[in-house]
Amino acid sequence: MNGASRSTTIKDVAKYVGISVTAVSQILNGKGERFSKETIRKVQEAQRVLNYHPNFYARGLVGRRSNSIGIVIPNIMNPFFASLVLSVENAAIPRGIFPQVFSVNGFHENIDYFIEQFISGTQKGLILAAPGASQEIVDKLASNNLPMVLTDQADLSGKYDMVLINELKAGEMIAGHLLELGHTRIAIVLPFGLTLNLKHRFDGYKLAFKKYDVEIPFDLIFQCGFDPSGGVDAVKKIIETDATAIIAINDDVAIGVYRGLALHKKKIPEDYSVVGFDNISLTEYLTPGLTTIEQPIEDIGEQAVQMLANKMDDSNMKPQFMILDVRLIVRDSTKKLEM
Repeated sequence: MNGASRSTTIKDVAKYVGISVTAVSQILNGKGERFSKETIRKVQEAQRVLNYHPNFYARGLVGRRSNSIGIVIPNIMNPFFASLVLSVENAAIPRGIFPQVFSVNGFHENIDYFIEQFISGTQKGLILAAPGASQEIVDKLASNNLPMVLTDQADLSGKYDMVLINELKAGEMIAGHLLELGHTRIAIVLPFGLTLNLKHRFDGYKLAFKKYDVEIPFDLIFQCGFDPSGGVDAVKKIIETDATAIIAINDDVAIGVYRGLALHKKKIPEDYSVVGFDNISLTEYLTPGLTTIEQPIEDIGEQAVQMLANKMDDSNMKPQFMILDVRLIVRDSTKKLEM
């Protein structure tokens, strides 16, 4: 292969040598101490043969990170994560720190691209809120000493700085509210795969059923997509059951539940009480207003940025772990079950 076009990428170099993009990026940025001299030589040769010239902000910024941080989220279209990004911006910018958003959007190839940017780019630290991707990013950047704070769906635990909410208590509160209203046949709408935080939330639901001495309705657990269309699909199955109430795993899914029930001429809360989770801005504008759990999004952003700033100032700081409280917002989508 001789004289590549201007479109040559780091992936081409990695493929040519037969190693990962992360490894190539580390070697090209002078951080390849863990690799053999032969591997380093092959990467340098591939760079020359392929005529690869990385544009790390004209290479002048390599090794000199600016006051920029990255925030990795599952999907920027999800209203909760859009609000989370805004809360991080509100906390970071007054400190002279400028966030850059990296949205995974379900594409695994995005992760390798992000890691390349984190190694060679200008980020001084990361806030990770995406499941799966967070683990991979942490693993591949372990030797890079880049400060990181995990939150929400980042499914890791242990030695990392973390800002979470009390998912167990939140799940218990939302299910307990419906049980207090006399509902026992409660449909629960979950995504196809549960991240660590959602597992804790589901454990909270189960805890409430145990507290009220009500059998958990495992026959009323429905899996769906993690968006409004998933809620619409779940309703098609729920209306075939004897459920009187519906717990949506988040407000985005609850919006779909509203739509699905309307399509089937069902009324809220007369036919079904409905609850969500997150208290995104749209919930109070639904008709009727949605009962939900309010996450302290502003506090999450503030604490995550503060932790990250502390870590950027002192890399030897011990990991910090914070659990923030939640509150139940009762609106008109739930009512006492009439016997």
